[in-house]
Amino acid sequence: MGVLFDYFRAGTDDEAVAVHDWPAGPACPPEGTEPKDSVELKGIDPHVMMGTLEALLTGHRYEDITDRPGHARVLWINDEGEQAVFALADEFAAALAAAGDEEIRAVPGPWSRTEEFWGDADPAELAEILGDLRDLAVRAVRQEQHLYCWMSL
Repeated sequence: MGVLFDYFRAGTDDEAVAVHDWPAGPACPPEGTEPKDSVELKGIDPHVMMGTLEALLTGHRYEDITDRPGHARVLWINDEGEQAVFALADEFAAALAAAGDEEIRAVPGPWSRTEEFWGDADPAELAEILGDLRDLAVRAVRQEQHLYCWMSL
């Protein structure tokens, strides 16, 4: 089955943490609750893979990105480590939202060749995913919200 990662937008850390017990993620809330605007990215983790993506988008060193205190910050994790909610850095959301179509087409090739994808990523699929993720970041930035990640094993 793999690890599920759903990226979503929310106004505050508390609002983001509230999805921690939604069994099917931020797009499938309990009855009477509004779903979160989200993108499902199975197997694409918020720390390493999104750090690599940000490095490719910005030209900044991966180490500088992942060393930032706000990079893939854990907001909540269950005792077994099987579910978690992470906050993504606002710098990542801003870089993603600012990416033009040319960058969105250029990044999937090098991103697909990183070792985290084990040589098994299709650049065309990553381009589609990246476009969806960029659109989510644009909506978050416009609404003065932040990006988060819900993870479930």
